[in-house]
This record gives sequence, C-alpha cells and structure tokens, in this order.
Amino acid sequence: KKSFQGPFRACHNVVKPHDFYRNCLSDLCLSDGTRSILCQVLETYTATCQKRGAMVHDWKTPLGC
Repeated sequence: KKSFQGPFRACHNVVKPHDFYRNCLSDLCLSDGTRSILCQVLETYTATCQKRGAMVHDWKTPLGC
C-alpha cells in the first residue's frame, strides 16, 4: 500500500485526488499556469477533505497561496 506524504496525506483515502488533479491540470493549462488557479483548486480540495473529517496540513505557505 502506498504511503502518501505532504499536507493532504490524511485526505487521500477519504477524498480521491484524481478528479481534482485532472481538473487542476486542465485549468492550469488553460490559464498558462496561473498560481491563483492552483490555489483555488487546492482550496476546494481542502474544503472537501475537511467536510468529510480529514485533517489537512498547511499547504498555503509552501506554495505561496
């Protein structure tokens, strides 16, 4: 079984990141990699994780969001 690291590690088993990841890649390509798009997608993923009871560690500081 894969062990995830990083700020979303407690969430990956609760909310699968695949759809968020795919949408994020698409949005980033359409916006020429605008950081605010990345921040928005991660904000949505964080909210979804927290709503389902998963703890999310600080990701805003390392990514500059």
